[in-house]
Amino acid sequence: MSFDIVYLADRPDCVDACAAWAYGRWGVQKPDSSLAKVQEYFATCAQKDALPLTFLAINRETRLPIGMASLWPQDGTDWLDKTPWIAAVYTLYRYRGLGIARNLIDRILHEVKRFEIETIYLKSGSAVGMYRNFGFQELDRCPSSTAAEGYKTLLYKVV
Repeated sequence: MSFDIVYLADRPDCVDACAAWAYGRWGVQKPDSSLAKVQEYFATCAQKDALPLTFLAINRETRLPIGMASLWPQDGTDWLDKTPWIAAVYTLYRYRGLGIARNLIDRILHEVKRFEIETIYLKSGSAVGMYRNFGFQELDRCPSSTAAEGYKTLLYKVV
C-alpha cells in the first residue's frame, strides 16, 4: 500500500475527516469539546505558511485520507510555556504498522526547519515508545484521567 503526505490545505475536503478522528479519539473525553469546535479548529489548520497546520497521509489508490499529524502552537492546557507541538497524530486502524505515523512526523520535522524552530514538543499516553523510537526524549509527566497509563508524558526533540 502506498501513500502520499500532503497539506490539509491541498485537501480541504478532508477537514471533516480530521475533526471526526480527533474528536472521536480525544475530544469526547473533554467536557468543553464538541465536534463543531474541532471542525472549526481543523479548518484553521488548512494552511501552509503559519501555525496551526495539518498534514494528511493519502492512500494513492483510493485518494482517501488514512492518517494525519498537526503542528500546533499549543496542545491543551499543560506545559503552556512550551511551543510548538506535534499534535493529533492519528492513523486509521487498518493502516497502522505501515510507517504512516513515522512519515507524517518526519514531514513535520522537515517543516519546522522552514519555520526556524529548534525544539518541538509532543505529549503522549500510550505511544511514548513509538516517539522514543523516533528520537524524542522524555521531559516530564503529569497525571491524566483520560490516559490508560494514568499519566501523560511530555516529550521533546531538538531539530
